[in-house]
Amino acid sequence: MADLLLVADFGTQSVRVGLIDQTGILIAEHSTSYPTAYPHPGWAEQKPSDWINGFKRSLGAVIKSVTLQSSDTIVALSISATSSTVVPIDKNGNAIGDAILWMDCRAADQAEMINATRNPVLEYCGGAVSAEWLIPKILWNKQNHQVMYDQIYKFIEQLDFLNIYFTGELFSSQCNATCKANYVTALGGWKAEFLASIGLGDFLDKIATETVSVGAPVGLLKTSLCEEFGLPNHVAVFQGCIDAYAGMIGLGAVREGIMATIMGTSFVELCLSPIESRPSGIWGPYKNALIDGYYVYEGGQVAAGSIIKWFKNLIGDIDYDLLSEEAIKSPIGSNGLITLDFFQGNRTPYKEPRLRGEIKGLTLSHTRGDIYRSLMESVAFGTRNVLETMGKGNVVIDEFVASGGVTKDTLWLSIIADVCNVPISIVNSSTYAGLMGSAIIAAISCNMYGSYEEAVSVMIKNDRMVEPDNRQIGAYDRLFAMYLEESEEAMKKLGK
Repeated sequence: MADLLLVADFGTQSVRVGLIDQTGILIAEHSTSYPTAYPHPGWAEQKPSDWINGFKRSLGAVIKSVTLQSSDTIVALSISATSSTVVPIDKNGNAIGDAILWMDCRAADQAEMINATRNPVLEYCGGAVSAEWLIPKILWNKQNHQVMYDQIYKFIEQLDFLNIYFTGELFSSQCNATCKANYVTALGGWKAEFLASIGLGDFLDKIATETVSVGAPVGLLKTSLCEEFGLPNHVAVFQGCIDAYAGMIGLGAVREGIMATIMGTSFVELCLSPIESRPSGIWGPYKNALIDGYYVYEGGQVAAGSIIKWFKNLIGDIDYDLLSEEAIKSPIGSNGLITLDFFQGNRTPYKEPRLRGEIKGLTLSHTRGDIYRSLMESVAFGTRNVLETMGKGNVVIDEFVASGGVTKDTLWLSIIADVCNVPISIVNSSTYAGLMGSAIIAAISCNMYGSYEEAVSVMIKNDRMVEPDNRQIGAYDRLFAMYLEESEEAMKKLGK
C-alpha cells in the first residue's frame, strides 16, 4: 500500500485534517470549527486549546474513516497555519492566555511608528509593516501590559506553537519570520539596530531565534499522540508554512507568471519571481521564504468573503443562491454603486488599517441584489489594485489559479476575471489547496519527488478555466478608475 501524508490546515474559522497519497488523491478529510472572540473593535482572539481540541477531533474522525492498514502507512505530517497569529507561552511551551489573531489590528499605532522610521529593513517588505504582524503586536504588548510582558517567556507564531505540541521542539518558521516579522536573509536575519530603534531591544529574548525553512525536519510526532490515535511511531514532522503560502504550493503556483489567489475570509494574492523587485504597496521581496531561488511577492485584502458573509447575516434568513440570482439581474456597476472593500482596513496596496468600508451612491431605488453585486465588484476591484501594483514593480502575471469558498461562486469568479482581465484556473485541489500544499512539502521532504515542479506535475490537475469576457472589460475599466478615485479620497480623509 502506498505511503500516506498526514496534513492539517489551521485556518481562521476551523482546522481541516486530511490524508493525501503521493499522487495527490485526498483519501479522507474532516474539519472542526472554533470560535473567534472580538473583545474590542479591531481586536480578534482565539484560544490555542481550541486549535488542539479541534485537531484531535478531526484527526480521530480521519483515522476512523480509513482502514487500520492505511493508518499504518502514514509516514509524515506537515501543517499550515494563519499568520501572524501570536501566542504568548511559558518555558514549557504552554499558552499564557489567548492568541492574538492575524486580523487583529490593535497595534495600528505601533505599526505607524515603526513605518515612520523608514529603516532600510522596511525595503524588504514593501516599505511598511502591517498592524497584523508579529513585531507590532509584541510592541503593543510591551507598551500596554508591561507586567504581563515581563512574565511571558516567548511570543511565537501559531505554527510554531503547534510544532511544540506535535514534537516538543521550538523553532521559528523561516517563512513566517521572513514574511511577517522582518527577518531578512540578505541582512543576516533580524537586525538588532532596527529592533532597538523601535523600543524592542529585548526582541530576540522574546522570540524563538532558531529558524527552520519550509520542508526541513522538525522532529518526530510525539509517542503519546501516536499511541492515542493508533499511528506508527516513526511519523516525521516537516516544517510547514503560512496557510496562504501552503495554498500557493497546493495550487501549483511554483513558477513565474502564475498568481495564486486564496479566496476565502480574506483574499491573499501570491506569486514567485526569480527577480528581486520592490513594488511599493506590496509585501516583499521575500527571498527564499518558500522555495530556494525565488522571491515571493504578496498582496492581500483583509476583508473579502467576510464582507459577503456580513451582508448575508445582516439581511437575515436567505441563501447565497438566491442572492446570486438577484445580483445577476443587476447590471455591471450595480446601478451606480461603488463600494470600498475596506471593512477591516486595507492590507495592500494602501497598508492602512484605519480605512473603512463604504457603499457610495445608495438611493431608495437600489435593491439588495444591487448591493450584493457591488460588494462582489468591490473585492474584484481590490484584487485588480493588487495586480496592477505588482505590475508596476515588473512582477508579471498572466494567469490566476484560485482556491477557497469563492471558487464555488460562478458569478463572483466571472466578475473577478472580467475586472482583472485575467483567466482564472480551477484545479483539483482548489477546494483543499492548503492541505495539498502541505502534502507536496511532505512528499518532497520524504524524497517522493525531487522538486516542486515534479510533484505538481503529478499531484495537481486542471479542472476548468474561467475566461474574462472581452465585452465587459471597457465598462469595468471605467468603474475601476472610479474605485481608485474613491480610495484615494478615503486616504486623504485620514491625512495620507
